[in-house]
Amino acid sequence: MSNDSKEKQDKDNLTAKKKKFRYTLFSTILVLILFAALVGAWFYYQSDMGTLLAIKEPSDISILGPDGTEMSSIDLNYTEDEKTGDQVTVKRVFCVQTSADKHWLEIAHTTNLKGLTFNIYKVSDNGTETVTDEGHTYKYDNTAIAGSYLNLDKTDSDYKYANNIYHDKNYETDDLVQIHAEPVYWLASQPLTTNKTNSIKNGKTYRTYYVCEVSWIETTKEKETDIFYILAKIAE
Repeated sequence: MSNDSKEKQDKDNLTAKKKKFRYTLFSTILVLILFAALVGAWFYYQSDMGTLLAIKEPSDISILGPDGTEMSSIDLNYTEDEKTGDQVTVKRVFCVQTSADKHWLEIAHTTNLKGLTFNIYKVSDNGTETVTDEGHTYKYDNTAIAGSYLNLDKTDSDYKYANNIYHDKNYETDDLVQIHAEPVYWLASQPLTTNKTNSIKNGKTYRTYYVCEVSWIETTKEKETDIFYILAKIAE
């Protein structure tokens, strides 16, 4: 084989490996990204996703993982125990750390996945359900925190769709956008009370734990990816 032929084959092999890597990367079912204390959190990919909670800086609030560990995202890889038929349901723990008496929770997500739903539950010593995450076990109430979508359309569909109320949060007015790239926004019905029995930093800061349950239906077509934000803001 000539040097030119060998070089071409090596390039072809490298290209094939890159394509395989990209396929693996984009086969991720769901990306759950946590932001707090940001003024308009932005996810920079092919488009930006704005949020509705305008948070003043600096802000005494943050989102952390199990046992208050630092985190920027939650791993939603799942086991066979978390899948029934085509239905996947995962539960992950996060906490809101703040010195404030109350706080808001907002969810913003795109809508590529079939049957995508979520619930947020508050961790409680008197909870009737349990979940283990990162080696830590928590009890939680089985009643989901009340809230509603602010811009949801076509509620009878297997897929969620956003109307155009908040289109200009993410795009120019006349931009043509793939329908599932338009994010939907969910807001808790009322401010949530901070758990002041769980204090740190000399009793001046508190951690309120939650369980995020995310469910979707896997389809036989090429895997889709959704962006899913959880945001917190001090209730004024």
